[in-house]
Amino acid sequence: MKRYLPLIFIFITMKTLAQVQMPVTGKILSAKDSLPLSGATILVKETGKNYTTNSSGVFTIRELKDQLSLTISFIGYQKTQLSVSLPLKDPLIVYLQQEHTELKEVTVSTGYQTLPRERATGSFEKVNAELFNRATGTDILTRLDGITTSTLFDKRTGADPLSSLTIRGISSLYATTSPLVVVDNFPYDGDINNINPNDVSSVTLLKDAAAASIWGVRAGNGVIVITTKKGSFNQPLQVSLNSNLTFTAKPDLYYLPQMSSSDFIDVEKMLFTKGFYDSDLSNTFSRPPVSPVVELLNQQRNGQISSNEADAQINALRNYDVRKDFDKYIYRTGINQQHALSLSGGSGSANYFFSAGYDKNLYNLMNSGYDRVTIKSNNIFKPFKRTEIQAGLQYTSSNTANQNSLSPYGYGQIVPAGKSALYPYAQLADANGNALPIAKDYRLGFVDTTSAGKLLNWQYRPLQEVQQADNNTKAQDVLLNFGIRYYFSNHLNAEAKYQYEKAVNTNTQYYSADSYYTRNLINSFTQLNGTSVIRPVPVGGILDMTNNNLEAHDVRTQLNYNNSWNTKNQISAIAGAEVRQNTTTYNVGRTYGYNPNLLTYTNVDEVTTFPFYQGLNSDGTIPNPAQFGNILNRYVSLYANGSYSYDNRYMLSLSARKDESNLFGVNSNHKGVPLWSAGLAWNIVNEKFYHLPVLPYLKLRLTYGYSGNVDNSRSAYTTIGYVPTNNYTHVPYANVINPPNPELRWERVGMTNIGLDFGFVNERITGSVDYYTKKSKDLISPAQIDFTTGFSYLFINSAKTKGQGVDLQLNSRNLTGALAWNSTLLFSYNRNQITAYYNDLSTASAYVGTGLTLNPVVGRDVYALYSYKWAGLDSQTGDPQGYVNGSVSKDYSAMINSSLSDLVYNGSAIPVYYGGFRNTLTWRSLSVSANITYRFGYFFRKTSINYNNLYSGWVGNSDYSLRWQKPGDEKTTNVPSMIYPNDPNRDEFYAYSDATVAKADNIRLQDIRIGYQLEKNRQAWLPFNSLQFYIYASNLGILWRANKWHIDPDYGSGFPAPRTVSLGLKADF
Repeated sequence: MKRYLPLIFIFITMKTLAQVQMPVTGKILSAKDSLPLSGATILVKETGKNYTTNSSGVFTIRELKDQLSLTISFIGYQKTQLSVSLPLKDPLIVYLQQEHTELKEVTVSTGYQTLPRERATGSFEKVNAELFNRATGTDILTRLDGITTSTLFDKRTGADPLSSLTIRGISSLYATTSPLVVVDNFPYDGDINNINPNDVSSVTLLKDAAAASIWGVRAGNGVIVITTKKGSFNQPLQVSLNSNLTFTAKPDLYYLPQMSSSDFIDVEKMLFTKGFYDSDLSNTFSRPPVSPVVELLNQQRNGQISSNEADAQINALRNYDVRKDFDKYIYRTGINQQHALSLSGGSGSANYFFSAGYDKNLYNLMNSGYDRVTIKSNNIFKPFKRTEIQAGLQYTSSNTANQNSLSPYGYGQIVPAGKSALYPYAQLADANGNALPIAKDYRLGFVDTTSAGKLLNWQYRPLQEVQQADNNTKAQDVLLNFGIRYYFSNHLNAEAKYQYEKAVNTNTQYYSADSYYTRNLINSFTQLNGTSVIRPVPVGGILDMTNNNLEAHDVRTQLNYNNSWNTKNQISAIAGAEVRQNTTTYNVGRTYGYNPNLLTYTNVDEVTTFPFYQGLNSDGTIPNPAQFGNILNRYVSLYANGSYSYDNRYMLSLSARKDESNLFGVNSNHKGVPLWSAGLAWNIVNEKFYHLPVLPYLKLRLTYGYSGNVDNSRSAYTTIGYVPTNNYTHVPYANVINPPNPELRWERVGMTNIGLDFGFVNERITGSVDYYTKKSKDLISPAQIDFTTGFSYLFINSAKTKGQGVDLQLNSRNLTGALAWNSTLLFSYNRNQITAYYNDLSTASAYVGTGLTLNPVVGRDVYALYSYKWAGLDSQTGDPQGYVNGSVSKDYSAMINSSLSDLVYNGSAIPVYYGGFRNTLTWRSLSVSANITYRFGYFFRKTSINYNNLYSGWVGNSDYSLRWQKPGDEKTTNVPSMIYPNDPNRDEFYAYSDATVAKADNIRLQDIRIGYQLEKNRQAWLPFNSLQFYIYASNLGILWRANKWHIDPDYGSGFPAPRTVSLGLKADF
């Protein structure tokens, strides 16, 4: 036995060593193509250890176990679990199956066809119903603010959303810069506010030439395609109800830099001692209005009141702030109601959608609001096997009362004659709330005592005017569309579509007999002759009525072809023709002595020239604002578009269009305009050499092409405007509006776009990035011509611009499961510069400004900000200083008449970089979403004290308190000292120097939405399929700004958008 013990020991030792030194070796391969998977993870359950495959997909495990449980995983592939018994007889080979990671198919609409985004070469951006309805509100376009790339709203001017919106920057100088709006396949000529947002299914932005050029000469500014909701075949009845209530805060009247009442009064007292008001006080002809303080000082000087009485009353006025009265009596919290109900469904041969909506908005200004009723119907029928008929109706009826932007009673809009503002200590009401008068057109002392009671009351009481305001706009819009489609085969079909729109817009401005406008006009023409009173303007109301009518016809015929063969080839093509005509007519009329109850009026003599009462103004005729107009636009177009896809790897698209119009001369129409596009796309992931499972979607796009712009206000023909009669000769005459220009043609916009779409596994990160360049040529702009023609300049196709930009969208799924967290980052870069312009201005003063208007200079931004070069304040006088010929100077006349080269170029007045960052957290039925927006790379000019405007126009500014007053102040302030007499050129230089310019960069909290949703599949007791409660708050304020003045640069010198809070519910049955 002892003889065998060493042999047994050696055997056991060798077996143990064999177990240690014979590891588990295996290879991980893809089941799709048998390629090795580098970086796959192998987890050993028994020990908890992880192993990783090498570049050849090979792994090695060293474990002293007879049985191993392995879990093998790799991104983009299904996990695999298996048991391994040791020792292995053969090498371990494991094949992993790919997960189903295809991105959800998204279709986009061009207005002519719908196509899968994966096969599109163009740059599209789609906003689905869920994202679109994240916000609340009456209009459509403002919902796009902050949720799409390339779209920028310029809010500085207070223009309507469509006029302030640009896509990928400015493409035209003097024609419209607004994008084309397409609704259900046709251009929409009516008011965009006629469309109820609750009827919108999706919004698609067409941003490059391949996407937008199919719309030809109207696509240069981009295209917004709005698709409304429709029913579905074989769908039971579905009912949806959406109702919300929105509260809008009063505007912050203390945001604007108003000069304090005490400082304003001190300036008035100084000016009075200098004799500044003597000419107004002694003027017995026009009796210009003066302020209460000046009246008191004059009464003191004339011995009518003592100095103590004057001081006591003036000091009392120092404590008044007119903003308190505006806040109390003129502004209110706005309340908007929105209610919408829809029904949809369908059978095997028909589907339907019907909706009704009602909006009632009470604006911030008293006695102003908006009501709207909308009805929408979309129906599709299949009466025969190969025939499909579509019919739709949209009806809108609205009424706008004393619209905010048109009201003459808001803060800063009640302005006495000859002035630019109201003195800050004005009182609109006494302690009991009774309306008080202020000087409007004439001195209060004059209107209170003149004529011994023979005239109508001539006092102007703003609060009474607010209560009597009666300015209403009633609008009705009917949109009918009809289409028929016939299928010749599964691949070829033909369709014909027709759309008719009729819009009637009637504005009535009624000045009652008690309104100041009526009383002032009656008194101004009243003639007193002894005891007789002759009134050429009769006592009674005045009714102004403006009628605007739009009638539009669109007819389109189109062939559609779709086919695929050999599983690799796919083709889609359309070709068609369309004819469009829209006619706009308008007329303005006035009726005197109008009685709205009896519907009576009085004829007046509008021809005779009458003297004004006591010569307050020059003789004149009774105002008659009558106007008539008719505008007819016609377009004829031919178009074609085709795309080809091979093996879902390579895509090619081509489009072409020719437009003709009655706007242009024979030469241009005969030549036509080459508006076309071409695009290529490459689905890289479908290549055999591509092996990145972590990135299962990757597509490269390249497009180039031309679209156009049109300025409907210009014509190739000589156009004149007729005027009924001359006030003095009583003979009709005409003005030349447009001289002849037979070479007038379309503006053209050429764009190159290269884009990359990508999506990581499980859609953890998806997105797109586009880089584009844009060149606009033949832009209509003023150019100097021979003066002997009778015109100093002519609008011709002479200017050019170029632009470039980047659009980036990143979507991420940060957390999944019960607690979900999704993020979206939007980034846009856009810069447009002038490359040709032939109407250079002569002096520096023509270029400086606020950046609100075009400032064309070759090589600079379209909206550029220029300033006089600032050299600080004079340490002894506080005078502003600049440069003349490189030396510090106070020769203000020389500086404002210098050349462009002497100015400081601050930069763009509109954002160069902008975007947003939206995050959504969802936990069970609760969701919270917040959107932060940002704007960078631009500048703004702030308003400051202008002593000329202060003295003559009552326009003060809180910067007055920061003015230079003594040597040394120049170290802490740039506000010049106050001098008398004033030098207007001194004010001009300071106001437009770079001392008043700052960076406009800012980051703001755009909105927050909180929602809670109940669903029947979770809460069986619900009588609804789903019920959602939501709170939405917007305009929540700036989180960071670059300027030190605490100014919101996006709203210029106006009020920032007030905060809003909405409460709503949405129920689906």
